[in-house]
Parts: sequence; C-alpha cells; structure tokens
Amino acid sequence: MKKLCAIVMLAGVSQLALADGSPWLPSDGTTRLGIDVTRGSTDEFFIGDVSTPLGNDLEGTFLWLTASYGYDDIWAFDLRTGYASSQFANDPEQEDITDTSIGVSYQFINEFEADNGFPTISARIGYTAGGDYEETLLESLGDGASGLDASLLVGKSLSPAFAVFGDLSYRQRDGGVANGIKYLLSVFYTSPIAGLGFQVAAAGIRTDSDINIDPDIGDRFAQTDRDSDLLIFGANYGFANGIGLGFSYSSLLSGKNIADTDIATFSLSYSY
Repeated sequence: MKKLCAIVMLAGVSQLALADGSPWLPSDGTTRLGIDVTRGSTDEFFIGDVSTPLGNDLEGTFLWLTASYGYDDIWAFDLRTGYASSQFANDPEQEDITDTSIGVSYQFINEFEADNGFPTISARIGYTAGGDYEETLLESLGDGASGLDASLLVGKSLSPAFAVFGDLSYRQRDGGVANGIKYLLSVFYTSPIAGLGFQVAAAGIRTDSDINIDPDIGDRFAQTDRDSDLLIFGANYGFANGIGLGFSYSSLLSGKNIADTDIATFSLSYSY
C-alpha cells in the first residue's frame, strides 16, 4: 500500500515544487535564501499508466538549496541546487548532487503600479544542468538531462485575503529525454493571523515521449513518457525578521511511468 514516510523537519516558506518562479518578483535589492527538504516513500510504481506493486519500498529524500535576488523592479535572478538520496529494496543507496538550475525573470506588468485591472505578468528563462548520477535505475535521482526552461507567470490579487497564480512552462531536455509542458494553478489565502497564509494548487506535467516502461527498457528509462497530476496543499508563516517557515503536501492524482507516491516538504527561508 502507498505510504508516506517520516520526514525531518527543516521548515520554511512552502514551495510548490512544480512552480518555476513567481510573477511577483523580489523587491529591488532583496535576497532570499531557502532550504527545502522533501521525502517520500512508496511500494507502487506506474508502469505506463497502471499503478503496480513493487514488492519493496522505494524511498527518496531531496535537500534543495535555493536563492533569488531582485536586481531592480523588473529583473530578478534565481538559483536552485541540492543533494539527494534514494534506495529501492536491497540495492545500494543512490546519493549525489541534484540537477542545478539558474534563471532570470522579467516583469512585464505590475498590478500594483498600473491601475488598469491587469494582473501581474512575468516571464522566466532558465537553464538546468543535469546531475552526474545514474539515470537508468528505478531509484534514479532524476533524468540526468540538461536543457532550457521557459515560463509564463501570471498572478492577481483579488482582495486583501485572496490571490491567484498561474505558471505555464515549457521544458526542453537533451539526451533523448522527453520535452514537457508543466502547469500550476494556485489560490492563496492570507489569514487574519499576521504572517500566516495557506495555498491550494493543481499542478502537473505532460511530456512528448511515446516510450513506456517495459521489461526491455534498458538504458532508455530516462526517456520514458512521464506524466502526472497533483493536488497540493500548503501553509506558511512569515516572521517580521525575514524568516519564513512552511509545509506543503502533494497528493498524486494520476501518473505515468513515475513512482505512485505522495510527497511532503518542509522549508526554511530567510529574506533580507
């Protein structure tokens, strides 16, 4: 049966993992540093689009290090890297540096500066460098591929309490790994308690491969068609000194050639 393992708590502003950025860029001269810890475990895997028992547990832990910097009112830069480990049954544990991404964002419209009813609209261009891990295993830490990412980010504050956010991204990868389109639609709620907020989102990815996992998959494992749909719940708390704590829980609704597992993330961030 699918299950979620215990998670080490590091805390922070909860990050929706599939979002490549935010339309609301950091303020001019503001730096944000973050640590995100994600852990999940399952004994089921989608072979094609059929969830199939593995017979043993597949476990993974990701430690992400993130940084962003607001260069001015319309430009921002970001960096994400980290370390991960995973294990399946009695196989040797996989441990290595994760994929590393860098990006630059440009804000076309700021809803708070332009009184025309338009939402905040930004775009992000990034580059992801694949990690140097083994990518042909069930417990691989990623697909080991490098490539470009392009995102359109749109957000709108509906009231002092509610805001909505959308992210549509195109992911290009080398090495025969499938390109993909990622989406995220989110609603934010700012509670009456100062600093406390909540988030609900639907997210997912569609790739353009026609390869499914089969007994003869061999070294094409990273090239399989990997689709997913997630429902994500998050909560965060921001302190007046710039420290943020958060938690998010991602529930997998459907998948294809991926682990059938829910994921929880604890985060810690500091802005100055």
